[in-house]
Amino acid sequence: MSYINDALRRLQKEKGSPYEAYKNIVSASGKKPPRYSKLLSLIGILIAFCFAAVSIVLLYGLDDKKPRVMPQAVILPQVPLAVEKGRPGKNDTQWLKKQPAPANFITKQARADAQVIYAQALQKQREGKLAQAKNLYEKVIKIDRKNVRALNNLGVIYMGRKDYKRAVKYFNEALNIKNKYVDAHYNLACLYAQKKDTTQSLFYLKNAIEFNPEARQWAKSDGDLKVLQELPEFKSLMEKVEN
Repeated sequence: MSYINDALRRLQKEKGSPYEAYKNIVSASGKKPPRYSKLLSLIGILIAFCFAAVSIVLLYGLDDKKPRVMPQAVILPQVPLAVEKGRPGKNDTQWLKKQPAPANFITKQARADAQVIYAQALQKQREGKLAQAKNLYEKVIKIDRKNVRALNNLGVIYMGRKDYKRAVKYFNEALNIKNKYVDAHYNLACLYAQKKDTTQSLFYLKNAIEFNPEARQWAKSDGDLKVLQELPEFKSLMEKVEN
């Protein structure tokens, strides 16, 4: 038996162990040989690197496909402009109460006061107290700028003083207010006759007669118009009176 056993052992050694083909893969202790471990580490590093590279490519690829959002401009709130208030309606009486009176506005009481002062001035003028009359007429005009009678009578006073410049001023102011005011036209005819300006005198005399035919009668006996009496134009105007 011992002989047979020895023979079997030798045969087994000659054929080799059944694990002979795997001795380079697995060691007797179950550990991988050092050379194979390095290879696996290298393969693992390569796989990790490839995975990281693929992840980066996919990440940037998806980021490029995302829609780009343009930054929106910041719109600052606009301060509203001052709104001009419109004119008031017909029923807006409060607005009317706050408005200042027009420059030429005159109350009934003021107009009545002006009439009283005018009567006093006229009386002084008839009495020959021309300085007092002038002052009173000026008071009337301060109250009522459109009182053509006071303006006309002031012109007459200055014409009597030979202050023709001021006289013309007041006569023209009266005509600017009332263009067909006969007294102012007639007095301008007298003024220019005194200045020997027959052309201007006849012009205003014709106007006076046109607006009031009674001016012919005034002119016929008016000493201020004596310079016109020999003129054909004046005689023509007077002949119409007789006809």
